[in-house]
Amino acid sequence: MLLRTVLTNYVFMQERHEPSSYTLIEASRDALFVTFLGMDTPQLLVDICSQLNGLTTHEAETILEALQHQIRWGNARQVVN
Repeated sequence: MLLRTVLTNYVFMQERHEPSSYTLIEASRDALFVTFLGMDTPQLLVDICSQLNGLTTHEAETILEALQHQIRWGNARQVVN
């Protein structure tokens, strides 16, 4: 869920910044969970954002769609009894 938040923030902010000047690491620092929940960015999320450095808006949106699909239909879906 945190990665989805960061990717959404990244895509949104790409419209306001020069694409090469705004990174996923910055998006993770600017994400709302940092502001509202008062939590630091988890190191695993920082590592993932580092690996995805240079991601285009289209690629970020594709990953968002894949994550949403996995949550809705894939193995990440919780079974409710």
